[in-house]
Amino acid sequence: MSDQLALLGGDPAVTIDQDYYTEWPIYGDEEIEAVTALIRSRQTSGGSEPGGPIYELERAIADRWGVPYALAHPNGTSALHAALFAVGVGPGDEVIVQSATHPYSCVPIIGCGAVPVFADVDPNTLTIDPADVELRITPRTKAVVVVHWDGMPVDMDAILAVARRHDLKVVEDNCVSQGTLHRGRMCGTLGDAAGISFQVGKLTSAGEGGMFITSNPEYYQRAAILGHYERLADLPDEQYRAVASFCFGEKYRIATISAAIGVVQMSHWDERFAVRRRNAERLGQAIAEIGGFSPPEVPDYVESPFHRGWVRFDPEELGGIDRATLVEALQAEGVRVGAAGTLRPLHQHPVFAGNAAGTGDLLWDVVRSHAPEERPQYGPGTLPVTEDPDVPHNTITLPALTRPADDLIEQYAQAFRKVAAQAGALAQR
Repeated sequence: MSDQLALLGGDPAVTIDQDYYTEWPIYGDEEIEAVTALIRSRQTSGGSEPGGPIYELERAIADRWGVPYALAHPNGTSALHAALFAVGVGPGDEVIVQSATHPYSCVPIIGCGAVPVFADVDPNTLTIDPADVELRITPRTKAVVVVHWDGMPVDMDAILAVARRHDLKVVEDNCVSQGTLHRGRMCGTLGDAAGISFQVGKLTSAGEGGMFITSNPEYYQRAAILGHYERLADLPDEQYRAVASFCFGEKYRIATISAAIGVVQMSHWDERFAVRRRNAERLGQAIAEIGGFSPPEVPDYVESPFHRGWVRFDPEELGGIDRATLVEALQAEGVRVGAAGTLRPLHQHPVFAGNAAGTGDLLWDVVRSHAPEERPQYGPGTLPVTEDPDVPHNTITLPALTRPADDLIEQYAQAFRKVAAQAGALAQR
């Protein structure tokens, strides 16, 4: 193989067909048989009775996360809505959440009639900054939503300390970080309640679906009365049984077919998670041994620096190369890398910050709680770390490899070696 960079006309270092090694979700005959059996038996609705696929999925999730209560939902967003409702969030309350996240970490707050208050993030982890959370607490603050982002857990020790000082509830968005550990404990089990997603890109993929989890029996019952009328007659507390066959504004039963797919997926959860984690660590370690690259900076509560699929580079050691050029050169070699970054900050979204059409008033038309002088500040200039386009500094993303991929990992390492050796020349182009 030529040492000339592919970007300059040489042969790419990566020659293996990567689609097999990055395929996700992995579906097979088991999923087909599970869905086909439901269609043939015409049992495509209901399924929440003991022994049905919804019950099986709930039990599998409860066992894997080590919690007593799991309640299936149509998606992760509705599961987060149930979690907020369960802990008592209601009209006029404020809930603190990071701005650099999917809208669906925030939308359920508005669904409760509450007001999102955005906090800044830690520049290395891209998760909510506990110190900034404390600065944004007001007498209206009811809860904090923490987003374990892309395999990186929030600093839960600090968040829970803030919550205790101010009598706040903590809801965990565990949708995009299933299997992530915080000091050895599964994320989703550290706060008061959590939501998990089974959307197609998640570690448990059922096409669509979600799960509310908690260790608190009252929170479980409150989540049930929000949208699971068929469960209420069996709840232990009379005050909740009394509203049997009724629910408070939603119907949140997962589709039976999705649950059946999820059950099969959970049967392979341990092995597939282990493969992804081993690949991430081997790939990250192989790259970090190359001059100019290193593990990402992570806090001491994180088990593996490579679990989220990031690696850092040193521009000075690589001849002054910038991130865009480095990514371009690696992609030309066949490496599926990207520039690590955040989503559009929600605090700058027109729903909150407004625009020429005046859509910033829409939020207050919906929640109808805060007088103008009481409203949180949104828009540019309010979250300096979130708004910094270079955060996370000098970091690039690596792909999730879903099947054993030692040969592909070696080709990736060779591509990084090629680019590192000639990075200075690239920087001077």
